[in-house]
Amino acid sequence: MNPMVTVFIPAYNEVVNLATCVEVVLSELDALGVSAEELIVEDGSQDGTAGLADGLAQRDGRVHSLHHTHNLGIGGAFRTAVEYACGEWMIFIPADLALHPSELRRYFDAAPGADIVVGLRSDRSDYTLPRHLVSWTNIRLIQTLFGMKLRQFQYISMYRLSALRQIDIEYWTSAFFLAEILIKARDRGLRLVEVEIRYAPRVSGKPTGAKLKLIVYTVRDILHFWLRWKFSGG
Repeated sequence: MNPMVTVFIPAYNEVVNLATCVEVVLSELDALGVSAEELIVEDGSQDGTAGLADGLAQRDGRVHSLHHTHNLGIGGAFRTAVEYACGEWMIFIPADLALHPSELRRYFDAAPGADIVVGLRSDRSDYTLPRHLVSWTNIRLIQTLFGMKLRQFQYISMYRLSALRQIDIEYWTSAFFLAEILIKARDRGLRLVEVEIRYAPRVSGKPTGAKLKLIVYTVRDILHFWLRWKFSGG
């Protein structure tokens, strides 16, 4: 019998955080009575994450590890997870957690009326001023260009896997791919339900999502997709 949820954990140089994430999330899902598998997609790490992921999988049959020979980024890991996930639902949880584990309940409470449960992080107190500006600009650009009423696009969402597999993820090399999924889901008439989630800031390791190169690629992809979307009758 397939599990209710696949927890997708992308792992690139996350040897400090990965074991805690795996254990904490499984413990919380056990407490909720949710059947689960954890799918670690190790993305060409150079710090021992690969061996750690395999060790975690050997210790618990609900944990599985997949490996990329070189770094493909979050989008590449996400596409791999969609291909191999076995759950009815898939939730993307970073190795640094980025939420209080007790907040997972909110996703499952919202699931019966949704195809995608879109998490809204509670605060951005750990953001620098430039990162605040980048985030605000990204949200407003997507809302304005695509008429999206959602308030956030880049935080933790939970996807009904049968619905997610209907969507062709084209812009996976930039951070735009998460918003791309939501735009295409909205256009398909899928049900998007927002839930407010208590955010937990990273306490160790370094985030990789605010690099200038990734920001440039993301803006490029937003505008490229908008031109296609606009002139194809979107």
